[in-house]
Amino acid sequence: MKKGFTLVEILVVIAVLSVVGVIITTIFIRNLRGSNKAQIISSIKQNGQIVLENMDKTVRNADNLVCISSNADNTVYTMIVEKSGLYIRYRIAPLQNSTMPDICLVNGCIAYDNPTKQTDPATVKEETGPVFIDRVCVVNALMKQATVLTDTNAQTGVQVKSGSFTEPDKKAGFKRIVKINLVLGPGVQAPPAVAGQIDPVTFETTVQLR
Repeated sequence: MKKGFTLVEILVVIAVLSVVGVIITTIFIRNLRGSNKAQIISSIKQNGQIVLENMDKTVRNADNLVCISSNADNTVYTMIVEKSGLYIRYRIAPLQNSTMPDICLVNGCIAYDNPTKQTDPATVKEETGPVFIDRVCVVNALMKQATVLTDTNAQTGVQVKSGSFTEPDKKAGFKRIVKINLVLGPGVQAPPAVAGQIDPVTFETTVQLR
């Protein structure tokens, strides 16, 4: 006479399979988190390096450092340099800065544009140099058409935590120097379990105009 499995044997098999399933699931989740963490860290480093390389090349080859400005609480920084009559304006803007392109409202961003002098319709005269510089150097000057350098994707991109442009004390006979500091972290909608394991990364360089 054939015997089937007893209830105890079935329960033991179910228990063993459950334990094995939990172990496999745990390993899978850990591997997935590890992969996500590595991808996010790689993205942060890549974004930081791209920004620094872009700024380094532009500032190093510039003819003149036009201005560096910041808002009252030193959270938003603007820098403008000039090369052969062309002005290049950079801005470091953390979260929800209305002067920047709309895609920057979630993660913040680092961007640049090329401000140009305006012509007064009434007089058909181009604004003077000092007026132009005063207008474009302030941190609340709009940069809606700027080229964004950082990945603004809320999940896979990077968040601009902070950053600054500063000019160390100028010494007689030496060309001007700009110190650039950036702090980037995971996108604001990155998985919390992964983002919580990643510390913000600081990028810093000092560039001297040629």
